[in-house]
Amino acid sequence: MMNKRRWLLSLLPILLGLIGVGVWGSQQLGQGAQQVTPKTIKVQQAASKIKSATKKQTTTKPKVKPGQLTEAQAIKQIDQLIKSHHIMGTLLLTTNGPAGVRVRTYGYADDANQVRNTATEAYPLASLQKAVTGVMIQKLINQGKLSLTTKLSHFYPEIPYANQITIRELLDHRSGIRMTEITPKTILPTETARLNFTLQHLRSTNNHAYAYSNANFTLLAGVIRKVTHKSYQAALTNDIIRPLGLKHTYEYNDIPGNVINPTSYRLANGFGQSGIISKPLQSSELGCGSLYMSVGDYYKFMYGLQSGQLVGEAGLKSLADNFQIKYSAGVYYQAGQLIRVGGNDNNFHSYYMGSRNAKVALVLFENQGVFGGDNQVAYKIRDILLKTVPF
Repeated sequence: MMNKRRWLLSLLPILLGLIGVGVWGSQQLGQGAQQVTPKTIKVQQAASKIKSATKKQTTTKPKVKPGQLTEAQAIKQIDQLIKSHHIMGTLLLTTNGPAGVRVRTYGYADDANQVRNTATEAYPLASLQKAVTGVMIQKLINQGKLSLTTKLSHFYPEIPYANQITIRELLDHRSGIRMTEITPKTILPTETARLNFTLQHLRSTNNHAYAYSNANFTLLAGVIRKVTHKSYQAALTNDIIRPLGLKHTYEYNDIPGNVINPTSYRLANGFGQSGIISKPLQSSELGCGSLYMSVGDYYKFMYGLQSGQLVGEAGLKSLADNFQIKYSAGVYYQAGQLIRVGGNDNNFHSYYMGSRNAKVALVLFENQGVFGGDNQVAYKIRDILLKTVPF
């Protein structure tokens, strides 16, 4: 019995030591579980340790330098401009190429029925279509099927002085061809009828000074038809609509019924009066004003052109006549590597302005406004964007 007591007493320190180790171990395991969800301060400390690595992996807002505007400041100024000029329409903005695109809408597509303008609705392109036709011509040049020096007489020998008119001169409104804007009595139902209407009404003067005329680009549309043996619309689909994935581009008489087709409003003394859209006039503007597009589709087109995606860098340089400060193939190339395109038809006004690389750009399509005055509004919007940080 004494031996057992002695044996137990000798084991007691060992047992107490083991219990102590167990308690200490359980405390350490408990502390380890708490570290799975560390305290806030530890999270902040961890973040500060990997701060430099995080900068490389995430996009941070650029710092605003003195004289620059934030996106919010720019949008506020632009909205005030639009409101003060009673403009209705859709506006696309970017200061960072396709990644920075923002679209804003103003007013009504149909005021009587309170249908608001939307981001994806299609507006008449008017003269903004001339740049589209120019790209289609350059594609044929790239393929070796045409050249800038090809004479118009190769396609339309019946036009006076056609043997002295080149493709380049048609693109730049220096062909000597003149034609006032004449509205047909009825809709011209086919592309052939539209071309014949132009051929019947144009004048060829052999004066090659710059003189803006839609007839130049209708003739270019005819050249496209003769070279490709396809309709202008089929060539457009193959060359531009399909490659760029355009979803809101239509011929004037082929707008789907479920697509908003805006009414135009003539602005007078601060009030808008609904206008009549002349479909016969639109039918006559093959290659120069017969298309409808959304602001998004037109920006995709212009970005595709200016980035070289559509015609390549050499093709763009050729089409733009080496970026001289003048009008070339539907686009006004301006000082400071800036560009402008403008259109006015049936009380619709369309503007594209921005940097030549299309990183900074605006597309403004209006169904109410004043063309000359709103051209200045577009310039002011461009100036705002040029001093805004990339967004």
